[in-house]
Amino acid sequence: MGKNRRASRLGGAVALAAALFLAAPLAAEDRVIRLAPAKTEQRTALIIGNSTYAEAPLKNPVNDASDIAALLREIGFKVSLVTNADRRRMRAAIRDFAQELKRGGVGLFYFAGHGILSKGKNFLIPVGADVREEFDLEDRAIDANTVLVGMEDAGNRVNIVILDACRNNPFARSWRSASSGGLAQMNAPTGSFIAFATAPNSVAADGAGRNGIFTKHLLSNLREGESDIDRVFTRVTAAVSHETGNKQVPWKSSSLTGVFQFREGEQRASQVDPAERRAWEMVRNSDRPADFTAFLARYPSGYYADLARSTKAQLETDMKRQRDAQRPHIFVPPSF
Repeated sequence: MGKNRRASRLGGAVALAAALFLAAPLAAEDRVIRLAPAKTEQRTALIIGNSTYAEAPLKNPVNDASDIAALLREIGFKVSLVTNADRRRMRAAIRDFAQELKRGGVGLFYFAGHGILSKGKNFLIPVGADVREEFDLEDRAIDANTVLVGMEDAGNRVNIVILDACRNNPFARSWRSASSGGLAQMNAPTGSFIAFATAPNSVAADGAGRNGIFTKHLLSNLREGESDIDRVFTRVTAAVSHETGNKQVPWKSSSLTGVFQFREGEQRASQVDPAERRAWEMVRNSDRPADFTAFLARYPSGYYADLARSTKAQLETDMKRQRDAQRPHIFVPPSF
C-alpha cells in the first residue's frame, strides 16, 4: 500500500512538472524546431536519361541523369542509373524498381529525354523507338502512368516522380492529333509528388550548358537550402521562371500527407509555429485558391507563406486555363 501511495505521489509530481513545462513560455532557442535524425528508411531511385535519339537527339539528358544520380547517392538514396535505353531496358528497369519499392520507404523516379503527349497520355520515348505513326506509341514507348501505377501498387510511404521530358515532339509534323510539345497534367496518387520541368502543354529548354535549365536548378537547390520537398521545388520554379523570362515555369502536383526532406535528419534553423504547421497540413493539398488566401490572411509572413502564395498562383493559373479551354469560340465575320 505504501509503495502504491509513493508511486501515486511520484506520478502526480511528474504530471504537474510536465504541465508547468508545457505552460511555460519557451526561450527563443527552444522554439527552433530541431529534427532528430530520422530512423533510416529505404530510399530507392530509378534515374533514366535518354539522349542519342536517331530523330532529334538531345544534348543534356544523359548528363542530367548522371548528375542527379550522383547527388542522390550522396544524400542516401540507393540509385539505379540507366542511360540511352531502349524500350525493353526501360521496362525491365521500371519493373525491378517497382518490385524494390515493395520493401517500403521512399521511391523516386526521374526521367530526362523526349516525352510526348498523345490522346491525353504522356509517353516517355526510348532510344531506338521506331515511332512512325501515332498509334505506335502504345507498343514502342512507355506510358508514364505505368510508372505511377507500379509505384502506387508498391504501397510504400512516399513516391516522387520528376519528368524533365517536356521538349518538342520530333514526330508532330506527320501526326494528326499529337501535341507539338509538352506533357499533360498528371494527378498524384495519395502519398506521391509529381514535378514537371514546365507547365502542362508547355515546352522546356534542353539547355546550352552541361544540364537542362530545370535540372540545373534542381541540382543546385538539392545541394543548398532547406531540403523540404515543397521548398526545393518552389525555389526551382522561381529560378527557372526568372532565367527564362517566365517562358518556362515548372509545375507540380502533390498528395503527400506529411513533410518530406531530401536530406534525412536535417536540422531546421527556421522557427515554425506549431499552429501554423497544423494549418498548413490542412490546406497544402487543397485545390481551392480561397483556402490559401485564408491561410495567408492568418500567416502572411509565416514559414509556409511563400509556398502558399506559389500554390495559390498555380491553382489560379490552372483554373484560368480550364475556363479558357471550355469557353466557346465565337466566330465574328469580317465587315466589308
